[in-house]
Amino acid sequence: MIAAPAMPVAAAQLVNIGYALVGALMLLIAMAIAAVPLRRRAEAFIASTGLLVFIALLSLYLLGSGANLTVLSVFHLYAFSEFFVALFCVGLVLVNTLSYRYYSNYTGFLLFFAFAVVGMLIVPMANSLVTVLLGLELMAIPTSFMIVMGGKGHIEAAVKLFVLSAIAVGAFAFAIALMLPYEPGLGLYALTSSSGIGGNYLVLLAIILLIGAMGFEVAAFPFNLWIPDVYEGAPGSVTALLAGINKKVAFVALMEVLFIVFANYATQFALMLAFIAILTMFYGNLLAMVQTNVKRLFAYSSISQAGYILIGMAAATQLGIEASLFQITAHVFMIIGAFAIVLWLETQNIKSLDDYGSLASRNGFAAAALTILMLSMAGIPPLLGFFGKFLLFSSAVFGNLVYLAVIGIINSFISIYYYAKVIDRMYRGGKQKSALRIDSFTMAVVLVALIVVIVLGLYPQLLMSAASAASGALLSV
Repeated sequence: MIAAPAMPVAAAQLVNIGYALVGALMLLIAMAIAAVPLRRRAEAFIASTGLLVFIALLSLYLLGSGANLTVLSVFHLYAFSEFFVALFCVGLVLVNTLSYRYYSNYTGFLLFFAFAVVGMLIVPMANSLVTVLLGLELMAIPTSFMIVMGGKGHIEAAVKLFVLSAIAVGAFAFAIALMLPYEPGLGLYALTSSSGIGGNYLVLLAIILLIGAMGFEVAAFPFNLWIPDVYEGAPGSVTALLAGINKKVAFVALMEVLFIVFANYATQFALMLAFIAILTMFYGNLLAMVQTNVKRLFAYSSISQAGYILIGMAAATQLGIEASLFQITAHVFMIIGAFAIVLWLETQNIKSLDDYGSLASRNGFAAAALTILMLSMAGIPPLLGFFGKFLLFSSAVFGNLVYLAVIGIINSFISIYYYAKVIDRMYRGGKQKSALRIDSFTMAVVLVALIVVIVLGLYPQLLMSAASAASGALLSV
């Protein structure tokens, strides 16, 4: 009997790390279930945070090792998925910290949070369209329940999110059904090599359904009308989760399916994405200009950021995908940091633009931090947001979409107006009032966001290198 060749030690270690990563996800759910009857808030927070950090470190190690492996024939760990698993875990640690601070029933929240986390991390690791669908559904339903846990006043926002997420998932499922004749197994990579997937109007319909379905999730026009109401109606930490993580997971799903399964239709879907990007940028920025509620202002700002990210995808090149990945990373930290401050101020009954008057004299750190984060969103150098937009507009130029770059620049100048309006109010408007003391959990989250935005803005090469590796891996599948 001839023995099978032994797997190289290094390769075997990478496979074991992949299994450990998936095992940690299952352990997170088990821990969250066990925490509910025990009601040990501090222990549950430490354990969940530790597991998220552990998963992030494993993913970074796999990314640095250039690993490309399949776990349980369901999950594909390669540079693209490893990049996003690490990014999402870091962002989820920040959201988890805010939730621990503000949710009295934190262990109940953690149960839904854990299931949502598994769904979020399944999407970038998905090996088939069915896995992508399950990941999106596993993310959407628990998120709605997290909103409900905020109290009766949040039920409307939860119902809106639940219904619209169901519509989006239904459209995505319809798109998947149209792919069944080409590959009954619905594997992403099997569909890529399917000889019948090119030159078919049925496939084009599937692409339209896919873009429409993910348009709901990524806040693209005209599927984003629900965003301001849900963001305003959700508890602050869940708003940070929706804007910082959920929306980015949908971008990952859109990239995976478009650039792996429908790569032969790049010309068609790139034109759709360019058109949607233009409408999304103008819609978000113009409506943000007239907002008086700061939470809604950031909701519309988040919509405009989705338009910028779509520019890179419309370029349909490696530079474009790299730019989109870079901007997604920047926005995760910018928006979570901003909503952390907005949430804290809401607890002080500070919600409207007028309420922000003289915030600098009441808490200089909060005013300065929010100013830096907004300047980064506007694309002011040398902050991280500037390099994200620079890469996006450059990818449009090199992709022969000069008009898209010009429109993006115009919208960036428009956004400066409403960010400047908030900054002006914080430093000049309003009467002098008593000082405000920020809690340590909120400060920790904001400090992490600031460090990332400033340090990676000054030294963007590390993030550019990781984004380049991830984009290259996606397009070379």
